[in-house]
Amino acid sequence: MISSSRGKMAPSVSKRSLAVLAAHLLGASAASCDINSLNATLNGRVQPLAPFSRPCFSDYNGTTVAADETACTTIQSKYSDPYMRSSSPSGYMNNQVEMCASDPNDQCVLDNSDPTDPLAYVDATCNQGNVPSYYIEVQQASDATEAFKFAECSGTRLSIKNTGHDYLGRSSGKGTLMLWTHKLQSLTYNAAWKPDGCEGCPAGTQAITTGAGVNFNDVYEFANKHNVNFIGGYSPTVGASGAYVQNGGHSVLSPVYGLAVDRVLQFKVVTPDGQLRIANECQNQDLFWALRGGGGGTFGVVIESTHRVDPAVKLVSAVIKFTSNDTNLLPFMDIVVNNTLKWAKEGWGGHISGSSLINVTPLLTLAEAEESLADVVAYAKAQGGTAVIEEFSSWYEFYEKYVSSNAVTVGVTHFAGSRLVPKNVFETAQGRQNLMDFFSLILSKGQSPYIPIVGPVLYNYTANSTSATPAWRSAIWELGSGTAWAWNSTLETREQKIAGLQNMTATLEKITPGSGAYSNEANPFTEDWQEAWWGDNYAPLLNIKNKYDPKRLLNCWKCVGWEESDAKSSCFSAFN
Repeated sequence: MISSSRGKMAPSVSKRSLAVLAAHLLGASAASCDINSLNATLNGRVQPLAPFSRPCFSDYNGTTVAADETACTTIQSKYSDPYMRSSSPSGYMNNQVEMCASDPNDQCVLDNSDPTDPLAYVDATCNQGNVPSYYIEVQQASDATEAFKFAECSGTRLSIKNTGHDYLGRSSGKGTLMLWTHKLQSLTYNAAWKPDGCEGCPAGTQAITTGAGVNFNDVYEFANKHNVNFIGGYSPTVGASGAYVQNGGHSVLSPVYGLAVDRVLQFKVVTPDGQLRIANECQNQDLFWALRGGGGGTFGVVIESTHRVDPAVKLVSAVIKFTSNDTNLLPFMDIVVNNTLKWAKEGWGGHISGSSLINVTPLLTLAEAEESLADVVAYAKAQGGTAVIEEFSSWYEFYEKYVSSNAVTVGVTHFAGSRLVPKNVFETAQGRQNLMDFFSLILSKGQSPYIPIVGPVLYNYTANSTSATPAWRSAIWELGSGTAWAWNSTLETREQKIAGLQNMTATLEKITPGSGAYSNEANPFTEDWQEAWWGDNYAPLLNIKNKYDPKRLLNCWKCVGWEESDAKSSCFSAFN
């Protein structure tokens, strides 16, 4: 067994600042719950949390403060850098998670198109927005236990955050106590791992155990050192143990190897009663099932997770791109749509974004891959584009060349609005035409198609073994349609953008009847969200939620157990 750990303690804050913060946050309940005692118990790790861009402002929540020019310059220069944001407790990747979207005056963000634009921060107020009022740097399970005790006695709602990759505002929340898990950085490889408490288990399996704060960039590097393949996300700064896997977790290798949730073997989690529990196939099986698809921030604070890994394998990649114009994108999409069933059988997974296709498969040789993609390669080259088809010795080699160097742009407002597209849509002429009509629609609105090809079509899934939406099991695509707004957009503009997203979602639902959506990347304002995001699994998930968290100490946006009345006190109230 080989392991490594990283992390350090954050500085403490004064008792006076905590007392003021507690009085503001908790009001009358502060008298019954001593936040200073909580801070003392946790060695000074109860910290006030200011928005990410606060150093640029000289007015914070209506009080004159000193701007920090040095810190502001750093923030401006790295405003769209996910690595900087992921290492900060106040760093969120999407602005709608940190701003109060329903109130344009309640935010503290810069102009993402030009972070040095003084209009955003000079003579402007930095308001708290949706950023939690304070946070705990979680270093061990007992920290979460103490947080749950405090939440129960004070009535303070909790939120859980690692890196802040979030579209639905679930890792933030106005007035919450945030549990920041990013310092849980342990990584362990075991060539013959067995689940805890499983007596008489057969020979173990290769597995990697990750602390809740470990990101894919570190996991992939660690797995490569042990010559194994870890199935995870496409963004280097997404966490391996958080909402990604707890909601399903797709990969460009999912068509062959399944979703991340299919491969998780065990969780160590602190449930809202303060107990550290081991959840696997032998103990706390109901909790294990719920954590395998029921959503992050819902059933407890995951401290670590263990994942099955496989020996590293060769794969072939294809990178095809051309410059699109008013006439050449739809014919490209027509080729894609009519080849999708064939490509699915060949194990291709990847992303199509406008006139760019980046796909991989571990099932074909280089010659077979060139034959498979001949039509789409010929079309791209006819449009003056390029096509590179090459073989890699491992996933990590492909990752270093094409993924880690192209980190997702952050520091923007971006609402996702995806829908899972099942195999049967591609099996009929009408289904394929419906997709082409949808592409024509979004192109007319100045948008480009975005298609993660991540459905686990070839994976041998054991029925009901996870709680992720059953719609995944017939899906080939996740088809995206999102929206965005500028940092200084009015409420009217924001409402118009969300209304447009609602219309797009309704269109996608019509052409994918009986399917569902991946909650992590779905329209946050989906009306029948329980059915769309969990299907028949929602009712048993709700029963498990009621068992482990009857007092709703964890209650994030449209998570299991959320009720429509909860929207009234949220920063999304104007849109629901």
